[in-house]
Parts: sequence; structure tokens; C-alpha cells
Amino acid sequence: MHTRPIILSKTCPFCGARSKAEAKIPVPANLPAAEINLDDLGALVEKQSLSQLLALVELLPYKTFSCVKCGSEFRLESRSARDLVGAMLSSMQPAPPRKAPRAAPHRKPADRPPPAPARPASATPPGNDWEAESLDALFDNPIEKKP
Repeated sequence: MHTRPIILSKTCPFCGARSKAEAKIPVPANLPAAEINLDDLGALVEKQSLSQLLALVELLPYKTFSCVKCGSEFRLESRSARDLVGAMLSSMQPAPPRKAPRAAPHRKPADRPPPAPARPASATPPGNDWEAESLDALFDNPIEKKP
């Protein structure tokens, strides 16, 4: 970025014509010289970067605007500028460091409980045919195929 002179324009409070001031702010070298219209703040905020806006806010109270039509001179002042800058500074948080992109995200295996120990086929004592089998014994044994 190079520091170049830029024309600032604002409506004259005395006659309503255009008044101009020259300022030097850092601007990208590939952009042509432009005039910054301070009456259209919405477009100004959309087009300019944050660093350029902060530089502009910093130097505006020191610039003297001269009206093209009536020749009167005036400066801009803002009583709330210090409060606004203080609120901006207090609201800033540290940015997390950028991590290098990975080839593929690494997934760790899902936590599964260890398999239950296998039960012997004859889990019930011999001679007790009348007792019902437990559900575990049914699911652990493979289904017998009848010939």
C-alpha cells in the first residue's frame, strides 16, 4: 500500500454546495485516485477496508474543508468518536491461530464396549429341562440348522 493524496468531499453546512479537503491515507496501488464522499457513509463502509476506515476517522478532525461555492472553511468534529473507539477496542478479542489444512480429517474409532465372553452351549445344569433359558444364551448360540 502506498500513501497517496485523496480528495475528501462533504456538503457545506453554510450554502449546501460541495466542499473539499485533501488527505493522505494508505491506498492499494492498483486502485485509481478517487474521491471519498463523506455524505454517503454506507457506501464508504462497504467499499473501504477496516484499516482505511480507521485511518480516515483518525485524520478527519484535523482536515479543513473548503467550500467551492462560498469559500467558507469548516472542520468536522465528533463528541462520540472517543466513546466509539473505546467501545471498539474493548470489544476486540484475540483471534485463534490459523491451522494448516490437513489432507483428510483423522477419525478415531468409536468407543465400543468389549464383547461379552462366550457362554458354553449347556449353560443350564443337566436335569433342569423345565427352566426357561436366559435371553443371553439364546443370542450367543448360533441357530441350529435342521437337516
